[in-house]
Amino acid sequence: MADTSPTGPVRISTDALPEQARLALWREIYGRNIVNVDIKPLDDRPFRASVTFHALPGLGVVIGSRSDATYVSRKGGAANIQDPLILTLPTRGDAHIEHLGREFSGGPGDAVLGTGVDPGAATLRGDGAFITLTLPRAALQALVPNVDAALMRPLPASNQALRLLINYLGLLNSFDGPLDPALARAFSTHILDLTALAVGAEGDAQEMAAARGAKAAWRRAILAEIDAGAHAPDASAAAIARKLGISERYLRAILEETGKTFSELTLERRLLLAWRRLHDPRARRLKIVDIAYSAGFSDLSHFNRTFRRRFGETPTSARAGRRGGAP
Repeated sequence: MADTSPTGPVRISTDALPEQARLALWREIYGRNIVNVDIKPLDDRPFRASVTFHALPGLGVVIGSRSDATYVSRKGGAANIQDPLILTLPTRGDAHIEHLGREFSGGPGDAVLGTGVDPGAATLRGDGAFITLTLPRAALQALVPNVDAALMRPLPASNQALRLLINYLGLLNSFDGPLDPALARAFSTHILDLTALAVGAEGDAQEMAAARGAKAAWRRAILAEIDAGAHAPDASAAAIARKLGISERYLRAILEETGKTFSELTLERRLLLAWRRLHDPRARRLKIVDIAYSAGFSDLSHFNRTFRRRFGETPTSARAGRRGGAP
């Protein structure tokens, strides 16, 4: 993949345009100058659209939403990547795409791979939202030699690698500025690997892509589940593994690469949650024991002991703000 310098996200929206001229201006700014498409609204409701562009080394990501419309692309559509392939992923609403003489219909979580140079029509209904991923054919073909066979072949939401990819791409909107170059390169590699796995990488390429991209995405998904469920006293690695559809053994193997066990990560989240609540003015009426229980602790002495070891003070002194400062 080309090693271009990543830039921060660029956001454009019809909300910034005069209401009476939104459609005309969007057709000119976005349709003609950026993506080379004609835009045809499907009804008389006020037109609305918003997109965020993320430039990463060797690939581009657009995350956006729009009112019901058909976007008709011309042959040789605008693209900053030579011989681009485009993965379209509706995240809300119903999508219908006509491209390369074939049709695709899908909903949230489904996806389809097309080219960036052949004409087509993409319709999105239901106040839809979407992600489009643009990447070089050569980079994907190195991992999926028969990539042409995957064009316009529906990728269902049940595709595990696709689910991980959507989850991973969703991270981008949490960054306001440019990524560190090394992080951006790793991000691009993981995205390419997950795309290859979703499309159908095989053999050695499949093993390589799984080792790089899938592990990174699984790690993020597991840590997100730990963050979300640490407050539950019965939080367990087995429960998270079942929810994610992987084995507990694989989950623990992924966490080993973070240098911490499931228990250590869960304890850290619980302690941080308790610390925040002890300093939250809205929780002043709560007793310390109630805060401990609400953070997932079932034993008060264990809470007091681990809290003091972690923060160097007791929960009582932390609430009094004697030392202050966030951990």
